[in-house]
Amino acid sequence: MRFFLKNSKGFTIIELLVVIVLCSIILMAVYGLYLASDKVFKHTRPISDVIEEMRSAIATLDFVFSRWGIGTPCINNNCTTVGNIIINCSDFYPPSDPMCITCKNGDFSSGCKDIEFYANLYGIGFVININGTQANLISCRLTTDEDHNYYYIWQGDKVINYNGTLNPPIYKIFELSPNNQDCIKNFIVPNARSSYIVNGTSGIYYLQPGDIIMRVPHKVRIYEKYYNGGYWLYIDKLDMATGTREERPIAKLEDVNSFKVFREDRSLKLEIKFRSQSLPERTLKIEKYFAR
Repeated sequence: MRFFLKNSKGFTIIELLVVIVLCSIILMAVYGLYLASDKVFKHTRPISDVIEEMRSAIATLDFVFSRWGIGTPCINNNCTTVGNIIINCSDFYPPSDPMCITCKNGDFSSGCKDIEFYANLYGIGFVININGTQANLISCRLTTDEDHNYYYIWQGDKVINYNGTLNPPIYKIFELSPNNQDCIKNFIVPNARSSYIVNGTSGIYYLQPGDIIMRVPHKVRIYEKYYNGGYWLYIDKLDMATGTREERPIAKLEDVNSFKVFREDRSLKLEIKFRSQSLPERTLKIEKYFAR
């Protein structure tokens, strides 16, 4: 025991100094890396913020314009088009052209700041066959929820039981199962069933194979509006079945002239300048085309 105690050794001063110097170098390197990453984060965060806001707004625009004109009936049950030109929507519903669009502020030559059009924003379905008192359907988000159980029944390009006076008859689906079914995976085999009897504003109708069921459209308005200390891109959706509306901002804009829509034959060009909320001097301009 006395031998081991005599021959045991600790760290020398030089060894301790070497360890301290190495630890200091490592700590300085880590701290420098932290400062560099923090600087990069502060520089890129406003850019990522405005890109994220842009993505959300563009996703909303892509969705509503992909439904532009779908499920929109025409006055007298007869749709008309004027060559390759998008016409203005009439003051009354339904319009003469489902693809009509109205400029409410400015004009399409120099840039419209406020546009309005019709779009089916919810479900659509197809009757495949009738089995007894049940209709076998391909359901793409058909639903019997009280807020959305408002449908037009189409045969080809005509709305059934619509003689051109007043508005087309609206029908409700019963005994739908499953509710709000997705049709992305299979668009051939029926994925839902309902009662073949639908009740509407013009009486009872019995579904037939080949009938198309479409949610009553919304009147969609996209425009810029001053809100919370700045200008924002807004969307306003008016339900043509219930008369209820939903208005909300979708992205912050650079200034009062940051949203413009141009008409080019049967297509629209949107110019939008987005502004970062965290760092206002960061902006991003995009151009987006929509056509049908």
